[in-house]
Amino acid sequence: TTRCVNAMPLVETNDYILIPKRRARRALGGLILSLAVIITLHPLWLTFMAQILIVSDPPHQADAIVVLGGGSGERDATAARLDAEGYAPVVITTGDQIPLPGLPDVTWATLSAVELQRRGVPESSIIQINGSTSTCEDARLAMAALPSGANRVIIVTDPFHTRRAEWLFQKGAPGVDVVTVPAELSWFDPSAWWTEDRGIIVMGQEYVKFAITLLIGCERA
Repeated sequence: TTRCVNAMPLVETNDYILIPKRRARRALGGLILSLAVIITLHPLWLTFMAQILIVSDPPHQADAIVVLGGGSGERDATAARLDAEGYAPVVITTGDQIPLPGLPDVTWATLSAVELQRRGVPESSIIQINGSTSTCEDARLAMAALPSGANRVIIVTDPFHTRRAEWLFQKGAPGVDVVTVPAELSWFDPSAWWTEDRGIIVMGQEYVKFAITLLIGCERA
């Protein structure tokens, strides 16, 4: 007796499984269509991936501005502008040692303080926190350095870092209102970050760090 493969939903042999040609064509067609949709709409969902990470609050009067260590100067420029506009009487800088040959004592906090002063922020208004090695420690140590009775803080960091930073600051001080202002980065475009190597790198790193933060806590974030 001869069996027709197309008449059976599935035929098993010792070495492989035969799938009806019509079903295989449909599956392949569905896969090709799905890939075509993903490729065609990639600007939409890749832009959405960036927008998920970005928080941008309007500035409000606060007790301190916290500049998170790192970046390439745009964070300091944004914080200096907020200081000049009178949003807070104190600017807190954070960040551990920068691995620079021959300069063992240079930290992100110190570098940020120098840049802030260059942009007009008085040295007497700057508090440096040189021991923080992560966003989690930034939040913990900065909140501890706030003036007595402080109830609102402005945090400044890169756009793709704002969501995680805000979450950690809110977690670190539940009674303090956190206003998140992203730095004005000249190179980062949420609608085209995947067209630059550094955009791909920072986005990938941020999603990995956020996942680690959610899974095992903020000690390594």
